[in-house]
Amino acid sequence: MWIRTVALSASLLLVTVGARADQQQIAPGTGQQNSIVIDTGPDGICDTTAASGDLQFATVGSGSPNRTEIRCGANKIVDTIATGDDVQLIAFGAACKSTTTPIVDTGEDGIAQTTAAVDDTQVVTVGIAPANQACVMTGADGVAQTAAPMGDDTQQLVAGAAAPNTAVVLCGPNLVADTTANNLGAGDDVQVVAVGAACAANDVVVDSGANGIASTRAEGPDLRISVAKPAKITIPPDQFAGSRTITFKITNTEFGPAAPLSRTYRITTTSGSCGGGVVSQVDADASTDAPDATATIGIGATMKASLVATMKLQNVTTLATNNPFRCTFDVSVVAVDTDPDVDDAANPEGNTTTVDLEVTDRNDF
Repeated sequence: MWIRTVALSASLLLVTVGARADQQQIAPGTGQQNSIVIDTGPDGICDTTAASGDLQFATVGSGSPNRTEIRCGANKIVDTIATGDDVQLIAFGAACKSTTTPIVDTGEDGIAQTTAAVDDTQVVTVGIAPANQACVMTGADGVAQTAAPMGDDTQQLVAGAAAPNTAVVLCGPNLVADTTANNLGAGDDVQVVAVGAACAANDVVVDSGANGIASTRAEGPDLRISVAKPAKITIPPDQFAGSRTITFKITNTEFGPAAPLSRTYRITTTSGSCGGGVVSQVDADASTDAPDATATIGIGATMKASLVATMKLQNVTTLATNNPFRCTFDVSVVAVDTDPDVDDAANPEGNTTTVDLEVTDRNDF
């Protein structure tokens, strides 16, 4: 049996930081994004136009959008149909998980227009916008720019300021604080949990101090993988399978005074919608002849990993060559000393990429 193999490149970035990473919540050099600068005041209507750099969360003349308006009642069945621009969150007649489940929100104008039916619970009175909700919020730098509230709107954060003492770094999966406050230079970040001390999941390890600007980067392994490009596989005429080798670029950008000179990692995969037996020859170091279960990469070094995706006729359910079969599976990069955790000091979802396969069967009509 002849199997056609074609190389395909995809980018994969490995960023490692300390041992079993704490988790970054605010980017260094910024304040907390989406902090409320001005709220809608007692009447619930936004009267203030955001200054450049801030986010206009509520449209001027409207309430803060998409506030919970109606919750499910004791029978845990949705009995209410949304009216106006209110949004139906759960279909009429469907079951709710609990009596606290939101089923209708206020829509873009933020004003309730739906009356709860049967035993559903009215949270916001019809014709009313909830008071003191977000009107203007901080933008990308987390610093307030809007100085003068209009109407009965209320200033929550003065212009030029960032929200103080907000979470910069949270406790990571190892439940030990790994990050030293102000490790990027001068700043007033606060060490809430001492380095090396025990902490609970999502405990604040470092906060942003009085000035609200983060000057700390989370330490511990930080594994990231970029989005892989779609891979096309062809099963040639009179053949039973087609394969493709997919390669990944890996870079070690370890950060922190406790960072080791190198980090050992491995590649993990799922079967996804492609089914079992599709992924094989997972190789952590594609520069060697034989597949390696793990590889060690120095700080600043670049390596390549690879795997082979094979699709067989029995896996492909198409009837014509112009109708390709599509499926997906996930690929992750994991530091060996954190395995099976995929610690990421910025965004845990960044450790995994989804590979999209498009398979054409030339044996079809």
